[in-house]
Amino acid sequence: MAADINKIDLVIQYALLVAGEEDDFFNQQLGPIHLIKYVYLADMFYARRKQGETFTGVDWTFYNFGPWSQTVHSRVEPALVAIMANKQSFESDYGDEDWHRWNLRNERLLADKKGSLPAAITLRLDRDIHKYLKDTPSLLDYVYKTPPMIHAAPNEHLDFSLACEQMDGESDSPKLRIESLSNKKQKKFKEKMSTLREEFQKRKANKPKLVSPVEEPRHDDVFIEGVKWLESLAGDDFSSKKLTVKFSPDVWKSKTRKGEDVS
Repeated sequence: MAADINKIDLVIQYALLVAGEEDDFFNQQLGPIHLIKYVYLADMFYARRKQGETFTGVDWTFYNFGPWSQTVHSRVEPALVAIMANKQSFESDYGDEDWHRWNLRNERLLADKKGSLPAAITLRLDRDIHKYLKDTPSLLDYVYKTPPMIHAAPNEHLDFSLACEQMDGESDSPKLRIESLSNKKQKKFKEKMSTLREEFQKRKANKPKLVSPVEEPRHDDVFIEGVKWLESLAGDDFSSKKLTVKFSPDVWKSKTRKGEDVS
């Protein structure tokens, strides 16, 4: 299956517009590294329902710290220029393109793009974008632990059929739908829930209370000395050291990395 440029552009544009729902301008900005990972996630969510077939048809590989596609990377700027997104550039000592940041807030365009994408993508992708935004370390950690990644070694092609095996347990639950909302909408929901909890606690406080027949434990010198003695059984405190660890290339295909039982 050849990569579909129109679908790649669609997901890139949609991801940026979802981030644009955030109230904080700082949170609306995404760089190429974030957009590429969100396209990967869109393909993975789609593959769950399509027996491993991806939405964009991109041939993803395990490169450096995550899934990579030169095709997707090359489409970031053209896709965002097409919707007149705003671009900010920052100087970098390393000449890294990830120092470019894009943002765009356009509710009408967001609704239009959302209508062009499968619900299997939008519900979960919305959740992940609002959760990670441009938090690069957290986003990379999350993506790195997805099924196609943990079953591959560096420079190998990613198998999206594995997403069907390990992610079917996640359903379209109310919690998932809440997490797909912007931070502002989540805040309003939480405020309403907080009000309901307060009312519940007030009613609960008015109910007759039972007196416990069990005496409160004493925390005297005997207790304190006993705790110290128990803690001493653990041995000396760990000292702080800097170590260098080398792993065999076999670690990439190990059962431990895949989370399997090795006992």
